[in-house]
Amino acid sequence: MATHSWHNFRQKAARQPQRILLAEGEDPRVIKAARVLQAEKIALPWLVGSRKKTELLWKQEGGSVDDLVCVDPSGLSASERKSWAEEWAALPRNKRHSADEAMIRVQDPLILGCLHLKKGKVDGFIGGATRTTADTLRAVLNVIGLAPAATTLFGFFLLENHSAPAPGSLILLADCAVNPDPSAKQLSNIAVGAAAAYEFFLAEPPRVAFLSFSTLGSASHPMVDKVREALSLARSQAGRITFDGEWQADTALDPFSAAVKGAGSSPLAGKANVLIVPDLNSGNIAYKIAQRLGRLRAVGPVLWGTAQPANDLSRGCSSEDIIDLAALTALQAQSLRRQPAFAQKEVRS
Repeated sequence: MATHSWHNFRQKAARQPQRILLAEGEDPRVIKAARVLQAEKIALPWLVGSRKKTELLWKQEGGSVDDLVCVDPSGLSASERKSWAEEWAALPRNKRHSADEAMIRVQDPLILGCLHLKKGKVDGFIGGATRTTADTLRAVLNVIGLAPAATTLFGFFLLENHSAPAPGSLILLADCAVNPDPSAKQLSNIAVGAAAAYEFFLAEPPRVAFLSFSTLGSASHPMVDKVREALSLARSQAGRITFDGEWQADTALDPFSAAVKGAGSSPLAGKANVLIVPDLNSGNIAYKIAQRLGRLRAVGPVLWGTAQPANDLSRGCSSEDIIDLAALTALQAQSLRRQPAFAQKEVRS
């Protein structure tokens, strides 16, 4: 198994820098990240926020205002505000709203940022450094929407793996952002999409484990039945991908535990690189414990299934997390430029 570093993603992004809009441009972490993105030519950052506040923070990080691209919602001219409001109101899901409501909505940095992506002013969008995932998802779904072939939108994190047998590798954990209690069908769609995402970012075969509090029937419960059904659906949906489960997390990650628990004969035993959790409780708690107790980097959530590259951040993110999510977003944007059907093909179930 190959070793991957976050630097690999930054290097790939820098080969063809993309315009990445950061919706919370007044946050010091965002400013610091934007300066690195610009200085290392990883991406061309656009910041949304008060120009006065953003310029002050930019200068404090050693930047020149001549290099700053800032979209100031309060600084829009009357004609600019009206134009963006008309763009928002013209979207099918917004036609019931009044012109006055549209003028108010485009003052929201998340909405305005997504509109910039929708209109092609930028190549990727990132929000969530100071706003909730619910806020970010509402803006993204309202303006950007889903790729035509997307079946189930989900969010994943890439987690560092420091343990044997694959220290230095990355593991994908899904769903950590969108679906509170997915059905078996949704869970199978998440697994297939997560496998596609792993292949896209890491160029390695995905080994997908469906996680549960049960390993191969060690417990009986409707929640376990859902995971088993999801596994069966995924296997019939995408036969070329290797899936297994239902497994406890140690079975998926530790060969000894897998052998003890009767799963040692599986080619995935202790070697999974894509982990599918049964619900949002599990995913959200798991990545935060890994971050705070395990001191592992967790970058995301990457929103998989949107029509254009639009991703979220945890409000507890660091500037390094923002840099690396921007690099991942840039890679999505590069692919979409090369192959416009990318967003549709990669999430096809």
